Amino acid sequence: MKFAFGFTFLLWTLSSPSQDIAFQSIISEIQSNLHEVQTKNENYTHELSFVNHSVLRYTLTEIDKRGQSTVLVSEFNVADLDPYALREETRQDIIHLNLTVENSQRFIKKYENGEVDGYESNLLIVAQDIDNARTIKELIKQAIPLAKEIMDNKLKANTYEEMEDWLVAHVVKVEGDKKSYNQQLTALEDFPANFQFTQTQITSKSSEQKTYIFNLSDINIHSLRFNISGSSFSLNFETNRNQKLMRVLENEIPRGFDNKIEIFTNNVEEARDLKIMLTKAVPLAESKVESSIKKLESLQSAFDFLETYVKDIYFGAESIEQQIEGNCLIKYSLSESDTKSTNKTSAALNLIDINPTTIDYDISSHRMYVEFSTKESMDLIQTYENDAFDRYDDELKIYAENIEVARRIKAALQDLTRLCQRDYQSPFEGMTLEQKINWLTKNMEDVVIDDETFTQTFEQVDKSDPEKIKLTKLEINEKGRTEEIYEFNLTDLNPKSIQFDIGYKTLAVDFETKFKEDIIKYYKDGKIENYQDDFELIFVDVEKARNIILVFNQIIAELNE
Repeated sequence: MKFAFGFTFLLWTLSSPSQDIAFQSIISEIQSNLHEVQTKNENYTHELSFVNHSVLRYTLTEIDKRGQSTVLVSEFNVADLDPYALREETRQDIIHLNLTVENSQRFIKKYENGEVDGYESNLLIVAQDIDNARTIKELIKQAIPLAKEIMDNKLKANTYEEMEDWLVAHVVKVEGDKKSYNQQLTALEDFPANFQFTQTQITSKSSEQKTYIFNLSDINIHSLRFNISGSSFSLNFETNRNQKLMRVLENEIPRGFDNKIEIFTNNVEEARDLKIMLTKAVPLAESKVESSIKKLESLQSAFDFLETYVKDIYFGAESIEQQIEGNCLIKYSLSESDTKSTNKTSAALNLIDINPTTIDYDISSHRMYVEFSTKESMDLIQTYENDAFDRYDDELKIYAENIEVARRIKAALQDLTRLCQRDYQSPFEGMTLEQKINWLTKNMEDVVIDDETFTQTFEQVDKSDPEKIKLTKLEINEKGRTEEIYEFNLTDLNPKSIQFDIGYKTLAVDFETKFKEDIIKYYKDGKIENYQDDFELIFVDVEKARNIILVFNQIIAELNE
């Protein structure tokens, strides 16, 4: 890549005058110590000039004994130099001062006869003799801390808006030897801190455009790093937790999501400035995004907010149609279609069962979703496929078009779950003991599972004694019918044993006696059998099973008072 050099003076408007004057004074003294050097076969002339801030350009012209000249140019930032690595080196009939970048990073841009020659980590300055080398060395040592102060004060954007404007203005076109990059960063207005980055890679034969839509708040500032390959320099960064949150389009065609971006720059300084500004802007973007999503304190407002973002999604020939109803008792319907088929599923759940710490967004292939699971991973979510009961599950996904939608679905679900769990009231609130027992005897419905029917009824053995209860279970299937009768005292039951017992397609509530004593009188098909220590009730609906657990626990607690 050809370039033309002119003598460029420093622009010091953003750093303190005292630092600038002291730094310029030292550089002027170094310039006055750059003398012509004659060796047995070569003649060297060199000069040092300002580029900007603490960036310098060192130009070395080497003329051999045949009169052929080579011009070597190095651009470097004095702030990058390692003061402890400065050293004099003797190579036969010439002495050099070796300047090395801290941590041996390749930050020194090299040119040879006007062509970019890549990046290196060190620079050799020719010296007239050892005393001359030592003088320049001491001057550079003095300049390094001043250069660091200048760099610290270089970028003065204070507000998020100023940083956003700066970033948009400083992602620029980059020209290379074999490739060039047209790059544009645009701040989007739909959501706070949301950006579109478009990069078109151009070669002599083709061009390829990639577009990334991402939120600044999702960037992991600890992932910001420079990448150097040949003569190209870039700044790379990734998302927090390496999640694929960046929507990607290739030549305007959606290609799913990614977790990293590479921004090319013309030199080290552009990359460094971008890194500094991103490091400053990301925490402010996080605050801006967080404050834009308000905590909601009513079930209706939280559900309305959720419903706004649960919407249909189209990706090429694929479509996802989804709908959510309810507030704490949720019904979620999903229809997935492509060119070959349509699949309809749905789920019924109660948000009081959801573990709020599990609510999070994720990616699978080109689909983004918000996923959550139940407390203790209990299979309390009833799922259906094509309107037929499918199974019980412990997790559910709600799909999102992009990270901004996913972020808000997550927040709405967290609010809804918190409010549902905080405000949950037992359906038996305010009932007397007699009313609860009466409810138990009148609200057991027949349960039909495939070709089996279960009839389960409770009745009081003695109206004057609320403790004594009789359970009759009748199972009818293609093989015939089986009747079981259990007679027991309610206070003999262990309330801690009354729990869900859930299989892939089965739902029951288990009951045991205290200490598992065999004290439940048991009949099967009219015949007296051995005493039992347990029994179970069969259900399909999770809410009905939950209510049975609740009412038994409340009745037993009141009888034990």
